Amino acid sequence: MHILFIVVNSKTCIALACDAERFVRMIAIGKKLRRAAEAQGLSAAEVARRVGISPERYGNYVRSQREPDYTTLREICRVLNVTPDYLLGFSEAPTAPGRPGNAPGAWLAEIDVRAGAGGGGEAMITYQPDGNGNQIEQDAVRAGWEIPDGYLRSELRVDPAAARIIEVVGDSMEPTLRSGDRVLINLADRTPSPPGVFALWDGFGVVVKRIEFVPHSDPATIRIISDNSHHPAYERTADEVNVIGRLAWMARRL
Repeated sequence: MHILFIVVNSKTCIALACDAERFVRMIAIGKKLRRAAEAQGLSAAEVARRVGISPERYGNYVRSQREPDYTTLREICRVLNVTPDYLLGFSEAPTAPGRPGNAPGAWLAEIDVRAGAGGGGEAMITYQPDGNGNQIEQDAVRAGWEIPDGYLRSELRVDPAAARIIEVVGDSMEPTLRSGDRVLINLADRTPSPPGVFALWDGFGVVVKRIEFVPHSDPATIRIISDNSHHPAYERTADEVNVIGRLAWMARRL
């Protein structure tokens, strides 16, 4: 008898665990898609047509061979009259309690980025097959938030499709933001003019900071500022950072 030992490091173990979790999630999504389509009296081909994707692509979701991206997920939920929380396993109820699935309310993904308000955080992304033998990056969704569509558009002036929620980690933005706060990022507003609080990749991690352009700088330079005086400001050229979006809203546990 031959015994095969496979030695892996901690990163490989994490990757294998993530793959197993993703596989289980894809199976659950496929089952729920079939169940929801049957409840609506729709064939898979008709669901695909209404969503605006090919039957082959939708078939991959139903057969648990691929996960839908964020935008496609929202369209599928609209057609099948279910919530993203239900498909992703955050809720057992197909629709939100007390209202139909198509009532005005935006489902926002909380991305597992762990924005580091101090030393930075590591962006947590998953890699999905694109059907051509390649891997594409995709947001790792850790939870779902439902916020009234009218509030997002009228009060916050944010398109729900461009909104993401992340967690703040660290104390560098205290007292404005504390570790554990959830902040809503407007991906459509990425220019620090006027200055403000943004989520950005500063070359080391995803951070939440107050940023502004340095006047008359050449090359264009961005000053990255903490509200906590114990964390000094620093500068990066515009090419060295990736501004993710401006903060539009925050939530905190009292």
